Amino acid sequence: MNSLTRNSSILMPKKCYSSGVYDFLFVLGAVMKWDEEKGGWTFPDIIPEYPGKLVLGEGRAEAAALLADTASVILVTGGVDKHPQTGEIASRSEELSKFIVREFSVPRRKVVPIGTLNASHTMGNVENIVSYIEAHKKLLKTHKVGIVCPRFQLERARFMFEMNQYFKQNRIELNWLIVEDILMRERQEKWRERLEKLYRSPEAEINKQMEERGVEDLRAGRYEPKQ
Repeated sequence: MNSLTRNSSILMPKKCYSSGVYDFLFVLGAVMKWDEEKGGWTFPDIIPEYPGKLVLGEGRAEAAALLADTASVILVTGGVDKHPQTGEIASRSEELSKFIVREFSVPRRKVVPIGTLNASHTMGNVENIVSYIEAHKKLLKTHKVGIVCPRFQLERARFMFEMNQYFKQNRIELNWLIVEDILMRERQEKWRERLEKLYRSPEAEINKQMEERGVEDLRAGRYEPKQ
């Protein structure tokens, strides 16, 4: 079963939290769920209807907020979801950006959605990030960027970023900021039991198997991104 400490480097060093250490702080996008009672989009830990099951959307948002001072801007990736009743398209990156601002009091000017319509998968997130950096190259100073990512997505996401030669060609250092590590370090009282329950769930095992197949398919050159 998926483990809360799997592939963990224990906890990230304090330098990862230093003010202005990154040129950009990117958040990998999260699938959303419409909540009829609340009348809005939500970011649960698990979405049963989603093939990958584990999402940890709120966790991504809180981790990004905790790291807000590490870069001048938080850039949120993500594709789209459809309203279950109306069929109206909603942007994951826009909704998650609003959630970060509303729930964690990050200044609105500091959180920028950069997701596009066809980027409802990790490979699309990579493309969004490359496009943004290329359009804002003059802002590269340290050539270090932070990527906020949950552990269950890490191996596949890292593989995809390494496949893209843009970062190596432009000498951009990728720093992986693991959602669970950040939450356990800064918000342990709130998140420990919740994360342990998440990683003990049957959905975590389904997710683990899917992620392992995804990595195998990437290595074999047969990976097909899912919207």
